[in-house]
Amino acid sequence: MAFFAPACLLAWGVLSAQNVSDSAAVHAATPDIGTKMPDGRVYAGLSMKTGKPMYIAPAGGKVKDGTIYAGISPDTSKDLFLTAADAPGAYTWADAVAYCKALADSGHHDWRVPTLGELAVQFNNRADIGGYNESAKLKNATGYYWTSLEVGDDEAWAQRFNDGWHEHYSKAEYSLLRCVR
Repeated sequence: MAFFAPACLLAWGVLSAQNVSDSAAVHAATPDIGTKMPDGRVYAGLSMKTGKPMYIAPAGGKVKDGTIYAGISPDTSKDLFLTAADAPGAYTWADAVAYCKALADSGHHDWRVPTLGELAVQFNNRADIGGYNESAKLKNATGYYWTSLEVGDDEAWAQRFNDGWHEHYSKAEYSLLRCVR
């Protein structure tokens, strides 16, 4: 794909022919953001400061403390870590919130129910992370994983991991849970 600069930008000196060809060469040589590289790192785009390629660790990597790296939280733009496995059993929404809040795991006490965006990150990286119940076969479970996003007093958002469907669900229903920090 060729990159063509508008003639007015070349005429005004905003871009030179060399800058245009450099830009096109860089664009053609860079992978799509999110591409997994042969060494396992994930391409994260060009640095705004240096213009050089940036890479992040792939999701699913176990951290020294025993937690799992899930990716970047779309809500905080910070690293997102998970418990190594789903919480045991199924929970109502209020019980899920209480479970994560009381959880002391891998030396951490700041666990919480993921946001809707953070659960989407987990879903997108589920193959690398592993351990999710995609069959939805657990006594009393709806087959969904809870999020922290409430819809009024009686419902909260949840997402199925067998197909990615998400919807708001009665807080009184029992669903699955993977706590985050």
